[in-house]
Amino acid sequence: MKSIIDSILKQHSYIAEVEVQLDSISFYKHSDKNIASYFLINNVDCREFEKNEELMKLALEKLEKDYSFLDNSRNEPIKMIIQKSFDNNQEARQIDKNTSAIYLIQFSDMKNLGLHRNLVYAIEESPNYFKRYIIPYTETQLTLLQLKIDTYEGRAIDDILSDIANNEDEYYKLLETKNIGSVYELVIRLFSKLPFLQYKFKADPIPQSIESDISQKITDDIKKYHTLIKHGNCSLEQLLKLENDFEMDDQKLEEELSLLLRGVI
Repeated sequence: MKSIIDSILKQHSYIAEVEVQLDSISFYKHSDKNIASYFLINNVDCREFEKNEELMKLALEKLEKDYSFLDNSRNEPIKMIIQKSFDNNQEARQIDKNTSAIYLIQFSDMKNLGLHRNLVYAIEESPNYFKRYIIPYTETQLTLLQLKIDTYEGRAIDDILSDIANNEDEYYKLLETKNIGSVYELVIRLFSKLPFLQYKFKADPIPQSIESDISQKITDDIKKYHTLIKHGNCSLEQLLKLENDFEMDDQKLEEELSLLLRGVI
């Protein structure tokens, strides 16, 4: 999942240039130094304890502790490591308000997410340090999504995800909770959680009015009849003249009759 998020971030000009000394965590800055926007990516594999609320709580709270406090595996808190990477001290002091954390949480079964809804809500709504976005996923979802991405070789990741999200049948299934754990669910979650990811709506053609549809299908000759009769001021002579304009030779008449008879037979 980290590689997919990395592709999305890179498309939006975010780069990982700070080593935070933890394999499960990455830090991204915008390539434009005038844009104060940063992301912490936190990878949490909770498959072995995804039904245990206490262990889930410890796993999801770990990033906040690593961000602010020391432990035996690091010489400095993550926040201090990141601050040292800035040339501008004022900008470094303001990283909390400009940083968002994306929690990539791997489950074995997406149904187990329902056991921790209150915990997920508490983590996402925490006022401490940075904004948080939780994206749960399964290995199956990840594998199928990567296969779909591979079939769109050469296209931007936003376009690929938008194409997947534009599946109307899957949309209605999701509304009825019939495709929980599907690739579609994961893609919709990405759009709902990643603040920079742009969803490109599929433009449906505006349906024609019945009048316009009929107008395009009738022949010019019939339109002449319609115009005369509609205004109510046509004479017998005018109608007869139109009849003369419609004359066809015997061969043409036979062809038209043959076509009609084929339709009946």
